[in-house]
Amino acid sequence: MQYKSCQWVNRGIEFRTNSLRLCCYGYLQGRETEYQTTLKENYHGELFDWNEIFKIKEQLKSMHKKGEYLQACKDCIYLTERNWDEENYINHFTFNHWTKCNCNCIYCYTAHNKKEFNSYKEYNLYPIIKDMFKKGVIKKPEEGCVIFGGGEPTILNDFDKLIDLFLKKGFKTIRINSSGIKYSKSIEKGLKSGSISLVISTDAGTQETYERIKQVKCYKKVWENIRKYAKANSKLLKVKFILYPNVNDTYEEIDKWEGLKSIGLVKKTIEKANNR
Repeated sequence: MQYKSCQWVNRGIEFRTNSLRLCCYGYLQGRETEYQTTLKENYHGELFDWNEIFKIKEQLKSMHKKGEYLQACKDCIYLTERNWDEENYINHFTFNHWTKCNCNCIYCYTAHNKKEFNSYKEYNLYPIIKDMFKKGVIKKPEEGCVIFGGGEPTILNDFDKLIDLFLKKGFKTIRINSSGIKYSKSIEKGLKSGSISLVISTDAGTQETYERIKQVKCYKKVWENIRKYAKANSKLLKVKFILYPNVNDTYEEIDKWEGLKSIGLVKKTIEKANNR
């Protein structure tokens, strides 16, 4: 049936530290309505009957067929009018179930209380995803999408097992944001196969500025890892420079960073961040 809806309502799920949600985009419509995207509260990695989730999704799809939307979904940029099939399955994932990181960026939303955010205990996703495959909850992986948000994905206990599983099952679109501090052979494998796209934020043209922003001494190590990833697949690797007022937003700093073009390996993008 043709109607306006989105992949996340029909096929998606977001894993958070203590809940399951439709997606991570609800906050774009306002923090006060974001709770409307909750599928399961007080969730910490337990196995359960996925029919609970599909019942909620069916209700939302029925609303969309009538042109009705949650306030959190209204006017969302991801709403698309198309023919949606009626089968219930999941193949769009956002993983935000942890906040721990191996650097401490001064612009991060966790920076005001890093100790607290690093104390949040992650739950293991591998048994959950494996169970979903076993029960046929996950279908059409080649049309799916896996996004790692949260903290630093490479330090998750089951990260490599998760990546290997998604690659083995045929997922072609896996998006990873990383500090680049810990090198991952699984990411390298995914880059080589063309199934993983990787973004690493360096945010500095000099070691001094890097250490001021990241608050870790890993500048050289990160660029060594960037070069290794680029050899695997430079087209699916982006190195990002987030501008932070009065810290790295000078022509001199940016010029030094841009000078790294000479390595001829990576595509760089510049993004401006709000000062939080």
